[in-house]
Amino acid sequence: MRKVQVGFIGAGHFISAMHLPTAHTSENMDIRAIADLDEELLKKHSSNVQVAYTTTDYRKILDDPEIEMVIIGTKQDLHARFIIESLDAGKWVLCEKPMAETKEETQAVLDAEKCNAGKLAIGLNRRFAPAYAETKRLMQDVKRPWFINYRLMYPNPSKQDKGGFYETQPRILYEGCHILDLVSWLLEEVPARVFMTGDRLLNNCCILDYPDGSQVSFMCGSMGSFCLWKEYMEVFANWTAITVSELTDMRVRGFPGEYDRVYTPHRNERAEEVHKWGFDFYEAYKVQLMWENREDYKNTWGMDFERVQRPTPSPFDITKFGPEKPGQVNVNPDKGWVGSVEHFARCLLEGTNPDNADGKAGAIATNLAIALLESLETGQPVDFKQ
Repeated sequence: MRKVQVGFIGAGHFISAMHLPTAHTSENMDIRAIADLDEELLKKHSSNVQVAYTTTDYRKILDDPEIEMVIIGTKQDLHARFIIESLDAGKWVLCEKPMAETKEETQAVLDAEKCNAGKLAIGLNRRFAPAYAETKRLMQDVKRPWFINYRLMYPNPSKQDKGGFYETQPRILYEGCHILDLVSWLLEEVPARVFMTGDRLLNNCCILDYPDGSQVSFMCGSMGSFCLWKEYMEVFANWTAITVSELTDMRVRGFPGEYDRVYTPHRNERAEEVHKWGFDFYEAYKVQLMWENREDYKNTWGMDFERVQRPTPSPFDITKFGPEKPGQVNVNPDKGWVGSVEHFARCLLEGTNPDNADGKAGAIATNLAIALLESLETGQPVDFKQ
């Protein structure tokens, strides 16, 4: 069976942990080339995955006629440039989020997408998370307005390192864009007005006001504890409600014949135990994996660390469950990373249009973040015009 020949531009931590393993084990993709400025990292990847060649010059990827699909995982200030160059080189392009940093960059990307044959996908992967895909299916015929509340709150001190790239980058853009895309995808609409409070870089409360009366409240920040899960979504409509905790525990109310769901983590880690004991096991296990490093958390960041203890006795002894993989220090929910990349590759092979977030969706997410930052600066709601 023919496979898509993939070239990577940028192969840092996230790409190494998520997209490289997906392409390496895929039935739809072969890794032809990896480009990165870090030669030691390239040597490591050469020994871990099958790859025809590595290079420190990304232009070799663009000039290679055998490479059909490019996955871009550089820092965000290069995203728009590399998307445009890759599309102009005739490639299908999957770029990590955010698509761009300014309105001018988003327009340049849209222009390149329009005049090239290759398809563009932005790594707004929560559209492919099973829990959120099911939420959209259940809500598709529910009368508007809807009220959605979303919490994206988790400490991320490494993003605040002095002199680091993200020290001066607004979290609402580089991470909040995920949820700005998600809610607009669920509602199939863009907001008419937006408003944001908080500080410019780390912690914000947002309101998105939609033309049909729907409302989104979005808390995006880096406070809290490593011992509490990061994401929580509530969707309310007339006589119906759905909640999703960490893309894992889904509670469905007001839908006759429907039921609650529990989704297994990324790559089905501890699937048997999660299905058996539910979200309590998932939460306790996630913290248990970090237990041996608790002194490091205390010494490095001053955060007290303790195991999750529910008020009723657990049917499992979490201390008996170590990592499934050597060196594993975390477990992730299924946020759609594998599904989004595999879908894009299959569409290339089949010659069909992908359902990934395209340039328009990437532009909406970026421009919403920019509008929210404008609201923060002025202290006033901002009309959103796409």
